[in-house]
Amino acid sequence: METITINRLADLRIGDRIKSWDGHAYNPPRVVTTTLGPIEAGSPVQGVRLANPNPDSALEYVLYPSQMDGRALEVERP
Repeated sequence: METITINRLADLRIGDRIKSWDGHAYNPPRVVTTTLGPIEAGSPVQGVRLANPNPDSALEYVLYPSQMDGRALEVERP
């Protein structure tokens, strides 16, 4: 796997594994399940969905450009 650093959520692809953001490690890495787009059909709000690392939890993980763009994301790309 290739490890890259990105600074925009729009650059993420399905299957990317986010290892860290601004030096803060994710353990386990977070896996991208949808690219940047509406968080719900017809919604003007854009986000990137991530797989929940805890399969027993119903919590949804979504990253928003307003909060994450400009931060360094260390990503493993298959």
